[in-house]
Amino acid sequence: MPFRLRAEKALDDPSLQTLFYGPVNLVARNSATSHLEFGLYRNAALSGDLLPALTPVSGKPLHYTLDGTELAPFFAGTEDPTHAYFRRSEPRVVFGTTDSGVANPAKADGTTLLDEIWAGAPFGGKGALVARVRSTVDAWVSAGLLSRADGDKVVSTARAASYVS
Repeated sequence: MPFRLRAEKALDDPSLQTLFYGPVNLVARNSATSHLEFGLYRNAALSGDLLPALTPVSGKPLHYTLDGTELAPFFAGTEDPTHAYFRRSEPRVVFGTTDSGVANPAKADGTTLLDEIWAGAPFGGKGALVARVRSTVDAWVSAGLLSRADGDKVVSTARAASYVS
């Protein structure tokens, strides 16, 4: 059964999220005493799978690294300090390695432009993603959450970027 990596938001604070690979909750092994910050969308696949953002750890199934921090299954148990929740940090609108230069705006509830775009996944192809970007940008511009100029930059960046399926 193919699994996807997905982030689920905490009910009381959507900027706090946890990662699941299929039904397996992944926790970050890190001694920090505040919430870790991770970005995931920059390498999201057209399927909506966030797994391309992670690097597998050789010889350790279901273990990955993200920005130098090991992620492991919650059930693996350890004496190491762990973080079940992390703070999403997507400061700019980026598709793959193509940066729009536009700040990733957020609504009052913490939902960002990129959250709304990727909520439409899976996409049947690049054209479907670009159409989703265009419709989302248009809604945000109409709501006064994004300028038309910045919205046009986001759409052109989505068109120029390359994606994995």
